[in-house]
Amino acid sequence: MWLLKVRKRLHKHLLIVGIFCLTCLGCGKEEQGINIYAASSLTEAVSVAVERYEEISQVKTKVVFAGSNHLASQLRDGAYADVFITADVELIAGLGFDGILEGFAYNSLVVVKPVAFVNKSFEPNDLTRDEGLIAICSEGVPCGNATKSKFGIIEADTYEMNVKAVLARVASMEVDLGIVYKTDLKNEPKVITAWPQEIACPCVSYATAFRGKKGNDFTDFLISDIAKEIFSSHGFSL
Repeated sequence: MWLLKVRKRLHKHLLIVGIFCLTCLGCGKEEQGINIYAASSLTEAVSVAVERYEEISQVKTKVVFAGSNHLASQLRDGAYADVFITADVELIAGLGFDGILEGFAYNSLVVVKPVAFVNKSFEPNDLTRDEGLIAICSEGVPCGNATKSKFGIIEADTYEMNVKAVLARVASMEVDLGIVYKTDLKNEPKVITAWPQEIACPCVSYATAFRGKKGNDFTDFLISDIAKEIFSSHGFSL
């Protein structure tokens, strides 16, 4: 009886150790991955770039897309990222990253309308008229700051915290006009330019903050010929 109790206890301890080892192995695999926070305006291009990076490096990647300000707030609150790709380099300050790569890609603004309004004419003066419905990014976020810099103060009907929300408003015909990035125009078939426009600055310059070898390796990939081709094909200037 005494020997049986000892065997049961030994079996129990071995089971616990086994579970602990399996858990540690799982953690090890998780630690081999890379966490990336990226501005929402980069969703399409970064998604493709990450897919190619995983194929080449065999490193599992997790990406979180949101407005640059929102992501920076999460990082300040303790969230962890190996890479932070933002439309505003000033947001990186104080986040504890090892290095910064500035200006690896650029974007510019364009005024769009729903594609269903193809026969409805607009002109620049419509941005200051009361009749139309307009969506723009809020001041204080990168797309909002760029909008104010290029177009001045606009009395919009809705102010959004990221450019994808503005794009969604226009695509769903909730508004007549919206100011988005030229890359959004390229990636969203439900919107078209509101009138002929020259693509000109002020532009948004993207920066990447990185930490550790994993973050450094991915940042090196962002300036590779493979990544440059991906970003260029999605409408970014390099």
